[in-house]
Amino acid sequence: MHRSGTSALGGALVSLGLTVGKNEMPPQADNPDGFNENLSLMRFHDEFLASINSNWHDPKPVGEQRFQDLVMRPIRVKLLELLKDEFGEDRALIKDPRLCRLMLLWVPLIREHFPQACLIVPIRHPVEVARSLRKRDHFALDKGLKLWVLHVLEGERTTRGFSRLFTTLDQLFQSPIEPGRRLAECLGLPADAVAAAISTRIDPRRPHQTDSSWPTGVPHEELTLSIYETLISEEPAKEEKLDRLRKEYYGKMGWGC
Repeated sequence: MHRSGTSALGGALVSLGLTVGKNEMPPQADNPDGFNENLSLMRFHDEFLASINSNWHDPKPVGEQRFQDLVMRPIRVKLLELLKDEFGEDRALIKDPRLCRLMLLWVPLIREHFPQACLIVPIRHPVEVARSLRKRDHFALDKGLKLWVLHVLEGERTTRGFSRLFTTLDQLFQSPIEPGRRLAECLGLPADAVAAAISTRIDPRRPHQTDSSWPTGVPHEELTLSIYETLISEEPAKEEKLDRLRKEYYGKMGWGC
């Protein structure tokens, strides 16, 4: 999800030899250290979303029918060519919050061409994300919370079956050693180097949105927080519970599953 510490985490991985490709997104006022994101891929995703009358901040899921193989085949060919051009033989860091909603576009490519890929899913408290989006993009808190739910649920559901790792912004800020060890194991990198890189890129003194109190008048508090607590938990039936929560939330939104 946007505003979840992905840029800082990406910077740590870049310092360890991963690359964001030839066409890197330049820093901006809200992210002066850089996004560690490939501009060509972001534009590719935006063009696809526009072609189905959507955009990066559309708080509705992209229906699975949009990803039928016959329709997607030429788009996936174009995407694969873009990846070859941007990354060549280098080890790629592919970071874009739009991936949460567009993973079904990527899944066949990952299975066929990148079976060694490790998928990292950073999680941040939904209210902190919504407040950060309000500050940067002037979104209503209710919209920010809907976007958070959509991104985390779709991102979790569509990455099942792959080598993946969940981490939280709190873990990265407070104690990078353990998430660093797990990242190193997932990526096949030295654990000490990963932890050191995270410590360098994520300054625990850096000011960031830490108000996680639920905003007055915004609905679905219990359901949204239950999704958050389940995502960061280690409970054995996590996926089944998230499926139930997704069905309940999407039903309330009238989105369908």
